[in-house]
Amino acid sequence: MTLDVISLFVSLLCFLILIIIIGSFKFNKSINIPFVIIIFFVGIQRFQSSMSNLNLLESISPFEKFPFYALFFIPLFLFFFKESINEKRTSLRDLSHLLPPVVLILLKKGGMITDEISRVVFFLYSLFYWVIILKEIIKYYRTTLMKYFFNKINFKWLILIFSNVSLLMFFLSYIVFYWDINKSDISLLNFYRGSSILWIIALLYLFYNPVIIYGRNYLLNQLSIKTKLYDSWSYKSLNKIDSKDLGLYKKLKTKIPELIYMTKLLEKDLRFLQTKLKDSKTLSNKLNIPNSHLKVLFKYHCKLSLHEYSNLLKVYHSIEIIRQGFLKNQTIESLAEKCFFDSRITFYNNFKKFTGVSPSEFS
Repeated sequence: MTLDVISLFVSLLCFLILIIIIGSFKFNKSINIPFVIIIFFVGIQRFQSSMSNLNLLESISPFEKFPFYALFFIPLFLFFFKESINEKRTSLRDLSHLLPPVVLILLKKGGMITDEISRVVFFLYSLFYWVIILKEIIKYYRTTLMKYFFNKINFKWLILIFSNVSLLMFFLSYIVFYWDINKSDISLLNFYRGSSILWIIALLYLFYNPVIIYGRNYLLNQLSIKTKLYDSWSYKSLNKIDSKDLGLYKKLKTKIPELIYMTKLLEKDLRFLQTKLKDSKTLSNKLNIPNSHLKVLFKYHCKLSLHEYSNLLKVYHSIEIIRQGFLKNQTIESLAEKCFFDSRITFYNNFKKFTGVSPSEFS
């Protein structure tokens, strides 16, 4: 019964995530449609299975009568991984992956292929797509994973989903090979129960890392609003791109939201703020990008020069110290010195410039 309750909880999480995704559409227009479809059916299946097993609802899943319908889900997972990794929409050409399931199901329904042949084809078809998905993940790991913070979060998310995909494909191959109409409901029931544990881990990871659902831009904008601090970054270019920078800018363009996201995380990192930003190389090393990329980022997407941005980071540092009660026993002069400002007046002017109030008035 415990696993049935967990399965029901998974269905509720799925429906809640769907509501969140729909609600965030105006902020995050790059919604992964295959994921929406997957999560909808995962929720429906778990709801039907758990409610039936708890004797709260009597219904039969189509997969219990004809497990070959699951063939449609296999390419759907490939679409999900491709959109998550490459951030490209599923094209009409990609939809051709759905033709083999249609053909196989029609042949099977029409009795034109034997059970043995259809089972072997199903197994090979599942294995083929499992290998393709695995290759996509390996390629993602080798090319971009270690470079960007968001990619590490996304990679863990993809591994969790891949674990579910592997379990799903193994189970489908097993149930097709040993399918018995009189026992299919029991097999599916056991599968839903067991896989619900993996799904609940994956879905809770989504809530722990809402940036996957909402998108980075929305969360960063919300972060700036809540902290009420000066936001120096713009996702749109602030100036026309110079011809000499055009080639490098095109290479960097898709990475700009990630770089801004990483930089904003550093603005909230007390350990980083406690170290003086000496020059652009200090920041570029921290972000793990070439100095030339950092200069382009500042030139077209930051409202401040590097020197002004350095002062902004010092102000952020002072705010963290003020919140710890530093000014209760210490002077503003000592705070300015602790935050690497040359003088009290320089600190005061920069603090008021970026926060709108004096250090003593800040709360």
